[in-house]
Amino acid sequence: MNTLNLGLAGLGHGRTLLQANLPGNEDLPIRVTVLCDADQPLAESLAMEHSIDTVTTDFNELVDRDDIDIVGIYTPGPLHCEHIVAALEAGKHVMVTKSLVYTMEEVERVVDAVDRTGQVLLVTQTMRGDAKHMESKRLCDSGAIGDPFFAEATYIHDLRPVYDRSEWRISMPQDLLLGGACHPIDALRWFMGDVDEVHCYGLRSGVAVDYPQEDNFIINMRFTNGKIGRVATLCGVVHPPNLPMNGLSIFGSKGSIVDGSVRLDPDGITPTREYAITFPNTQPGHGTEMILMMHHMAECVLKGIKPWTDVRDGARVVATGLASWESLRTGKSVKVRNDF
Repeated sequence: MNTLNLGLAGLGHGRTLLQANLPGNEDLPIRVTVLCDADQPLAESLAMEHSIDTVTTDFNELVDRDDIDIVGIYTPGPLHCEHIVAALEAGKHVMVTKSLVYTMEEVERVVDAVDRTGQVLLVTQTMRGDAKHMESKRLCDSGAIGDPFFAEATYIHDLRPVYDRSEWRISMPQDLLLGGACHPIDALRWFMGDVDEVHCYGLRSGVAVDYPQEDNFIINMRFTNGKIGRVATLCGVVHPPNLPMNGLSIFGSKGSIVDGSVRLDPDGITPTREYAITFPNTQPGHGTEMILMMHHMAECVLKGIKPWTDVRDGARVVATGLASWESLRTGKSVKVRNDF
């Protein structure tokens, strides 16, 4: 088995990639071999725990190494563009957490860098690695629910504990349309295609007292195929009980799927069918999703498979977020750029 060496930058959410080095994941053709983080004691502690020999606080030192095949970029969002371009130009493939980047100028730089270098770039949008959402997509693609005409996706996450352990989200601050709503935006694009137009409302709830701008959003959207959808991103909330963080509902002409619960209309003599999509041997959460993402990344590099969320998909998610900001500020519906 060919094994790819991954240099990991950013040990917040990025530490989920360290599972690659754990017993039981020997079939995963990726190993994390270098850690990079501004918190050197944290990096050294995790390196010792996961049998990693090399630690650095210098991102350029990481990307200049000849023994690295992939760079995992899990640094604060505003740093993504410079880090992505540096990694690609050093001949490295890239796994990057959402959001890809945060401005249209950065989008164009990164798309150009991927095209020039020919390297693989995968945006690790974790909803794509959720087993019940993957099965929902299979059902839709099979025609089981007929013609999907409306879809709704949610990202509901009380971010106060996250702010406590990643202060940059307050100080920069993190853009919660591009770095939060990107989850459901990407999910709806996965099921419904490119977004043509959006109308966005948003407000700052004050639940997270130190977060300085809007942290709750509703985005209505029309897709280029004429279908419609809606995104709810609520990050300034006291998280309600019994509500999933990443919700996804698809309504079709022959059936509906709501967060993995399926109802299909009668087909001939077959009665109405209702069931829940379950995978008893998988654990919910980012850990399982990121193991699957690393398997997928290895296939992209070793077998030439197209990334689930490649640079142009990532660019269109950013463009949808930027159009949503424009709509929020102007009060008008805004067209989304898709020509990347």
